[in-house]
Amino acid sequence: MILNYFNNPTILVIVSIIMVMALIFHNMVQAYVASRLGDQSPRLAGFLTFDPQRHLEPMGVVFLLLLGFGWPRSIPTNSRNYANRGRSEAWVWVSGIATYLVIGFVCLLVAVLFRGLDNIQLFQAFQVAASIAVLHAVINIFPILPLDGGRAAVAWGNPDVRRFVMQIAQFGILGFMVFFLVLNFTGVTSGLIRIFLQLFATIISWIPGL
Repeated sequence: MILNYFNNPTILVIVSIIMVMALIFHNMVQAYVASRLGDQSPRLAGFLTFDPQRHLEPMGVVFLLLLGFGWPRSIPTNSRNYANRGRSEAWVWVSGIATYLVIGFVCLLVAVLFRGLDNIQLFQAFQVAASIAVLHAVINIFPILPLDGGRAAVAWGNPDVRRFVMQIAQFGILGFMVFFLVLNFTGVTSGLIRIFLQLFATIISWIPGL
């Protein structure tokens, strides 16, 4: 959780700013993709503008600080506006996951740059931000509502997938929290985070001079 770094103001401030921005960019990218695919609902609702009040969900920000995982407001979509309803709408939600991964990659790249400059404080700050951004991508991969993966599965999945997602959704926030805790205790979340971070580190190692 971000507040674990309360005694280190540099890491606390940098990671908090990056992750709040990540929640905003997540929505803006989804709104942009939806607009490009024919659904102007998010744009008309103001989700293509950089307006923190429009994008941020107060409870999501609180959970981000307390647990290290938060969420923004969900963008409005209308499946009837897409030429290919299921597949196009699914790409909107998948783009949110991709946004977190890109942010995680960029943060790790910046961390490596600061390590080369022997700035340990900034290296650690951006390394932590990379891990938390990837955590958001990993959690959202799973087909659970209201996560991006769950929305994508409902939009694009076959009837059996939709039925599975909706059955879990019946348990509401309790079902989501239990699922989240199970992923943590079984090591699934940390394992996937390590895989992505190792992949990013490998790609960065191919960049000349790093």
